[in-house]
Amino acid sequence: MKRAWVLVIIIVLLATGCSSKNGEESSNTGANNNVEASNSPETSGSTGEDEVDLVFPASLNSSGDVEGMTSEVKEAGATNVVENSDGSATVTISRANLDKLLEKYHSEILTVIKDLHTDNSSTPIKDLTYDEGTFQEFSLTVDKAAYESAESTAGLIVFGLAMQSLMYQVYSGVAEADIKVTFKLIDESTGEVFDTIVLPEATPAQ
Repeated sequence: MKRAWVLVIIIVLLATGCSSKNGEESSNTGANNNVEASNSPETSGSTGEDEVDLVFPASLNSSGDVEGMTSEVKEAGATNVVENSDGSATVTISRANLDKLLEKYHSEILTVIKDLHTDNSSTPIKDLTYDEGTFQEFSLTVDKAAYESAESTAGLIVFGLAMQSLMYQVYSGVAEADIKVTFKLIDESTGEVFDTIVLPEATPAQ
């Protein structure tokens, strides 16, 4: 089942990239990256005062579709895209345009979290805590039986948060080896963790 979840998140990532070609772009509240404010992001490299290099890791590109993976950042004003031999891509973008992408994902993640806290009556997810600095770790307290039922849509919420978190990390300049998001699922009735999901690789958390 976890392999299927990995395939779904890859599809969602690619679909999001393609949809950006339709001109959809959000501009919301300020964002923080994993260390400092978004106006000074930690990036993979620097090409000048106003431009930085970002690396889109091969782990987010198992389909080999670099065009799809980087379409959003190109729409946002990337000035150069280089496909690397390992399946990753190096993208050059201005700091100003990078800030806008960080703001977009930061705002979208917080909106999902706020909505879950405001109204959890329609979802098995009863509470959610997260790593405010990097969005790399989420703890979800759930109604286990409802979560595991065939009718549950909670998996879509997890996939959405994972996609947004992974892209936020890419735009924050997190090193490829460190880009991941972990979801701990906690049984509301016992308080015990009954499952841990790590993406993009579905491997058990250590």
